[in-house]
Amino acid sequence: MDTFFSAVLGDLLSRSISFIIDRHYRQHQDVEENLQRLHRLLLRIQTIIEEADSRHIKNQAMQLQLRMARDAMYRGYYFLDNFRYRVVQVQDKDEVSDPSLDLSPFSPLKRFCFSSRRRNMISQVLEKKELQKMLDRLEIIVSDMQEFVVFVSSYPRMSRQPYCSYLLLENCMFGRQAEHERIINFLLQPNHPGEKGINVLPIIGPVRVGKSTLVEYVCHDERVRKCFSTIVFYSPDSIGSGDLALLTDTGVIKHRDPTSTEQSLAIIELVDDMDDETWRKILHSLGEDHAAPVNKIILTSQSSKIGTFGTTDALQLDFLPDEAFWYFFKTIAFGSTNPKDEPKLTSICMEIATMAKGSFMSALIFGSILRSNLSAQYWSRFLECFRYYTDMHIRVLGEHPNDAYAKRTGVTYLWNPRDKRVVTATYNLHQASSAQLADLPMLVSTDILTGTVEPPEKFDVLDWRSSIPPYYKYMSHYEIPAQPPIMVHKRKRSRRRLEQLV
Repeated sequence: MDTFFSAVLGDLLSRSISFIIDRHYRQHQDVEENLQRLHRLLLRIQTIIEEADSRHIKNQAMQLQLRMARDAMYRGYYFLDNFRYRVVQVQDKDEVSDPSLDLSPFSPLKRFCFSSRRRNMISQVLEKKELQKMLDRLEIIVSDMQEFVVFVSSYPRMSRQPYCSYLLLENCMFGRQAEHERIINFLLQPNHPGEKGINVLPIIGPVRVGKSTLVEYVCHDERVRKCFSTIVFYSPDSIGSGDLALLTDTGVIKHRDPTSTEQSLAIIELVDDMDDETWRKILHSLGEDHAAPVNKIILTSQSSKIGTFGTTDALQLDFLPDEAFWYFFKTIAFGSTNPKDEPKLTSICMEIATMAKGSFMSALIFGSILRSNLSAQYWSRFLECFRYYTDMHIRVLGEHPNDAYAKRTGVTYLWNPRDKRVVTATYNLHQASSAQLADLPMLVSTDILTGTVEPPEKFDVLDWRSSIPPYYKYMSHYEIPAQPPIMVHKRKRSRRRLEQLV
């Protein structure tokens, strides 16, 4: 009798397993078909966006619709890559070990494994629903943009085509199209009565978020150059006490066209804040006392207090959202290689991008390092060291490295990927033009991060040499003290923040 029941249970178990395998295979086919549909929809949206980016679109509603489509495209690509990334993670875990394969069907551990698989099946059902929701949203967007495509063709083309590969992506402004158009609209609008007859747009954002790059791109726009006879730039050093007697003496002329209109534009770059008295002196000097009065001012700073100086709402710049940053980061890291062909590398790259927290500088530096060696072992080693360094920074210093570098001076760690060794150092961030630095010898950040060079006690590092206007060189000065400062470990806070990152 026992033998009979064992045979019946074995047959039922065998049929159940066959049924589960067949159903899983059919579901897998359905998921693959939906992923292909998602990829095709994203390509259609990307084509529309690139065509629109190549034209001068003046309609505000169309610009808003274009921004919504671009955000949806970033979210779609992020979802697609993240979906495949999770699949690779599961496959890697299965390849490492599967204890259920060699166990009796009646083993408690076997029942635990089936329970884990049941949870995985529930998770897969939820993921399929999320995939279907993403498909439905993108199909609605594509359907709604049919009229948009017709209207876009009526606008004139720009002389410069949009990016289409990583080579151009590294040489153009990324993710700031809406902000770019908002600044241009401010500059092209007729003057409204402001203090001293000058209209002011404040632009506020953290260090190295791209304020200067955005303004530089605006100044190179044909529409802006036709509107202003003079565009002049004032650095923080040229402001001084607020006495701007002569444009040619204290500022850098970005554009001059005597045959154009009488309007003038001033770009004022601040490091931090400015007091009201200095601001009044600047307005007086640029407005009434100057031979060519300024009509409009763009004021950039890290301090939100300068928003009170504006005659219009301040433009707040922040780092890219996760979806847009991932699109940028993977393009830089993979170069001409298709990420779809390298699922293992894509999964590693997504973890690194998540920990980089939207920093343009990190994307450019890390991306160039990863692109130099498309090896899963090399990328895994880099991720391991980056995770260890980030954990150490949060645990001891109490903040993510990117949060630390939001301040121009402070304490940080230097890390060596060869032996996971970290060294305490003080830092001071600054930037300079290529002309100011010429060809002075200095260390490069990639040499420090890859362990090629052993850092001395005091040294300057070239973090990044920008290939787009205003072509700044971003520098860091480090000093490794003989006696590292005493710092309190903040374990609980670090553990929570690291879990949020990964």
